[in-house]
Amino acid sequence: MIVKTKDLYGFEQAAEILGVSTQRLFELTVSPYVEKVHIENRTYFTKESMRYLLLRGDI
Repeated sequence: MIVKTKDLYGFEQAAEILGVSTQRLFELTVSPYVEKVHIENRTYFTKESMRYLLLRGDI
């Protein structure tokens, strides 16, 4: 099945955009305020959650 991920960012892509390691992204995203979408055992982040992480300032 092909999953369309427009406006969603995969874990590795989100880490690259934020300029952090995937381990650091995992630590940052345990917050309930970071919106995550789970599709077929994969985690994706919305544009809003990426914006929230960028504006947090502790990256």
